[in-house]
Amino acid sequence: MKSYKPLFILSLVCLWCVSAAWAQSSLIRGRITDKRTKETLPGVNVSVPGTYKGAVTNIDGVYEIRDLAPGDYDLKASLIGYTVQVRTGVHVEQGKTTQIDFSLEATVLALGQSVEVIGKKPLFETDITASQQHISSEEIEQKVVESVTDLVGEQLGVVVQDNKIHIRGGRADESLYIIDGQSIKDPLSGYSNTLYVNAAAVKELKVITGGFDAEYGQAMSGVVDIETKEGADHYSGGVSVKSDNLAKGLFPSFNTDIVQLTLGGPEPLTRRLLPAIGLRLPGKLNFFLSGYGNISDTYLPQADKLYPAKASYEKFAPRQENDWHLMGKLSWEIRPGRKVSLSHDRSVNINQGYFTSLATDIGGFPYDYSKMLDHYNTLTKEANLTTLQWIHTLNSRTFYRMTLSRFFTSIHSAVQNKHWSDYQEGLDLLPILYIPDSEGNVKTRYGDGFYDTGDAEGWYDYFSDNWTIKTDLTTQPNDKHSIKAGLEARYTDMQVVDINAPWYGESGLGRNHDYFRVYPNDGALYLQDRITYDGMIVNIGLRYDYWFPGKYVDDAIKDSNTVTITDAARVKYKDETFQLWGLRGKSHLSPRLGISHPVTDNDVLYLHYGHFSQQPKGQYVYAKLRSTSEATYQLFGNPNLKPTTTVAYELGLKHRFNANQTLEVKAYYKDMFDYPTAATVRKYSPRYGNISFLMYVNMDYARARGIEMRFRRRYSQFLSGNIDFTYALATGKSSTPNTNLLVAAGKVSEKPLGESRLSWDRPYRLSTDLYFDMPEKANIRLAGVRLPEKWGVTLRWEYESGKRYRRIIDVANNVYEKDEYGSLSDPWMRLDLKWYKEFELFKTHLALLVEAENVFNARVPRIINPVTGRPYQPGDVIPVSWYDDPDDLPATNPARYDWPRRVMTGLEIRF
Repeated sequence: MKSYKPLFILSLVCLWCVSAAWAQSSLIRGRITDKRTKETLPGVNVSVPGTYKGAVTNIDGVYEIRDLAPGDYDLKASLIGYTVQVRTGVHVEQGKTTQIDFSLEATVLALGQSVEVIGKKPLFETDITASQQHISSEEIEQKVVESVTDLVGEQLGVVVQDNKIHIRGGRADESLYIIDGQSIKDPLSGYSNTLYVNAAAVKELKVITGGFDAEYGQAMSGVVDIETKEGADHYSGGVSVKSDNLAKGLFPSFNTDIVQLTLGGPEPLTRRLLPAIGLRLPGKLNFFLSGYGNISDTYLPQADKLYPAKASYEKFAPRQENDWHLMGKLSWEIRPGRKVSLSHDRSVNINQGYFTSLATDIGGFPYDYSKMLDHYNTLTKEANLTTLQWIHTLNSRTFYRMTLSRFFTSIHSAVQNKHWSDYQEGLDLLPILYIPDSEGNVKTRYGDGFYDTGDAEGWYDYFSDNWTIKTDLTTQPNDKHSIKAGLEARYTDMQVVDINAPWYGESGLGRNHDYFRVYPNDGALYLQDRITYDGMIVNIGLRYDYWFPGKYVDDAIKDSNTVTITDAARVKYKDETFQLWGLRGKSHLSPRLGISHPVTDNDVLYLHYGHFSQQPKGQYVYAKLRSTSEATYQLFGNPNLKPTTTVAYELGLKHRFNANQTLEVKAYYKDMFDYPTAATVRKYSPRYGNISFLMYVNMDYARARGIEMRFRRRYSQFLSGNIDFTYALATGKSSTPNTNLLVAAGKVSEKPLGESRLSWDRPYRLSTDLYFDMPEKANIRLAGVRLPEKWGVTLRWEYESGKRYRRIIDVANNVYEKDEYGSLSDPWMRLDLKWYKEFELFKTHLALLVEAENVFNARVPRIINPVTGRPYQPGDVIPVSWYDDPDDLPATNPARYDWPRRVMTGLEIRF
């Protein structure tokens, strides 16, 4: 018994310690009142997001949340009929009671429609079941960006290559851009960035890279949800001017000028004019206007003059790259809970396609035309989005939204705005070389790989006119469920005229051409339910997408003279489609499930499983369906294409060290099925006999997997930042659906039989953003010297793996490695910087700006020499084909590197 005495005493001590700790457990207590009447509010739900903890106020409006470990928490107070209020950064100490009172404001809006945050913005949201990143207008102002595309390119899981955005290993057409609730996805190319939106017009940007809800469709890799600014109850505006010409003597100039104007506030006509004649509109009517222009000669050679599609546009094309954006919005809150808004976005881009990709062309600098850029194409791209939206709150639990929109986009590409019949054949004549061989015979060779006379080959004109009606309803029948249901329908008028080398042949339509005008329509229905359990949130959804290719396709299927449609294809089309209102349609069902579960008071585990799909690009369906050319190698559209689908899995963990420091780690895996690719189709035609041709079919697949980490910290009221790291792999059968066409034309030796790395695969990226802001009256001293006030610095540093390429293993025989993109070029690093200093003059805000991109002038590769694995340098060994093949990648192409260092200085005025 004596031997057990020390153990018994030790047990009593431990029990006493535990009891003492329990007795000293912390709690949060408070009283909740009505902001206007000051009366106490019983029945208010007070929760600690990300934990199981919570309480409900009693009849005296008092609540208590017990058994909290020391640390920093957020508190959320919600009651039907009142604005939800979130109090952030509540500090709890061991054994102490923290008093937190709320004063809630009554509202007629549905619960959750209006949220008030008191304190600093939470670093992460604990109830989200997807990977999403929010960027506010305040954060955007601190960044060195000009467009929404620039912002998206900085986010976790995003790769920018050849001016295209790839999200989590997906192709560039797999993302969806939404502006104020409306899609701007181009039905022909599948690209979503057809409307140029300047970053200053954005109120909030949400980038969802995984696990998006059922309300989002026609996307497999990511969603970019843009909310534009609107006018407030007071007037505000500003002018910003930036240029790289102001510091021309210190840094290289690319003749770049950027101007931006904004103005918003109460609409003056109805506020002043109508009351003057005895008329008054109920409620509040506000407006917001934004204008933006960005013109530059770029770092590449320029044409003497550009020739836009309309003569009236010539004044908007003074430089090599010309980007314009205009936005206007009217918001009328007729009374609380009823709001109507009308907005219009318009962008015009005029250039020569150096940094633009088309549906049928990857774009890029036309090095073989660099001696005669005035005879190369001018590209005019226009986009218009008009949106009319009505939001109506029915009661404290339900509201709905109805939207009617028109999205119009067009592209015209021509040499000097000529008709294709006026083109002259491009010729490479000079110099003339006479090369003797060992036997004394002389061989004559014309040209040096650069065109000397004539015009470029392409003439292209395209438009799509898209009308969409969309409605959704959100209701919260009880405290457990939040249900959202919606439907949308889109009608499209789309036309393409594509002429190549019009001087060839006798048809007058050149060596290769295509023409079609089609009227497809598509839409969707969806239902999702957000279920809140004690300690768990489940987000479950189901989406049904439908698509009618249109009468153009139906008639081609019925017509036995359509050469590219086999009898088997006609049967398949009928079997795999349904008929409605005289048209044949296709559909797809996509289930989605997300779960968020707090593991501890400071850890949240979430997972998501979902099916995502999108209809085939118009180019893959309609191309050459009813037009054939004289070209030897052609690729035909296929009406039988099925939707491309992705099955994605994601697991993530969020950890909060304290209110100012968080870490998020997530892993994902994606299977992508039914990718279109070119395949040989053979048939017998009574007119042509046995024929074979290349057609798009659903035969390719791809996979993407990766790990992403983000560490965020607010060091103080002056300094904050984040560190992002991504490791990812993207593999598949091919990087382009045109591989077999390139094989047939002799451009590629063979298509890989198995999976290989995709061209945009970048295994790793490490980046950090630092924001330093010295506010007014900070009174900070360094070595006894008081630092100036109202200035700040932003830094963004990136380190990323290099570009994929196919290495040459035998230079003499021009033998490449087996995998198409089996090698990586050297990694690259760059730093961007922004400095600003603010002043006040006559109640007007002034700011001096300095923005520097690629501060250390890093040479980021765009074209890789497959012998050395880096961009060509003088003296490097080069492939045999680069010596005399104008169709290959010439060694001295100035576009082999990305932008060098750019320094912009400017002035901003705001009121």
